[in-house]
Amino acid sequence: METRNLSREEIISLIADFKSEVRKNLAKVDIFNEKIEELTQLLGNVPIEYTVKPIERTRKPYPLSKWDNVVLDVIRENGKPTTSKEIYDKAMALAAERGIAMDELKMKSKINQCLVKLSNRRGDLKKVKYQGRGFAYAINA
Repeated sequence: METRNLSREEIISLIADFKSEVRKNLAKVDIFNEKIEELTQLLGNVPIEYTVKPIERTRKPYPLSKWDNVVLDVIRENGKPTTSKEIYDKAMALAAERGIAMDELKMKSKINQCLVKLSNRRGDLKKVKYQGRGFAYAINA
């Protein structure tokens, strides 16, 4: 990143600009405080309750890709929590049957992306502790 030395005049100008902005904002604060006082006088001695409603945001679920369906089909066929190694092996064979096979490293990467998407983002799969190392993936019911 390039650094630049400011001249004395530029520094003085920046300080003046910042002070001007501070004065403007302080004036706005004073105006807002006056408005608040006027409005509270209109209310009288009625206590004000502030309630904040949380905004409920709903996202559209990620659409399922061909690879997502392959991973889900492998776990459904197995009928029990399945390790990622078993998923890789069976999904590669199933992808070859469905005609979406590619290079082995690309397929492993694609399957890994699907597992992350289905377990972390969409919640279709859940991670289950598996004896040994790692997790097994099960259909989230």
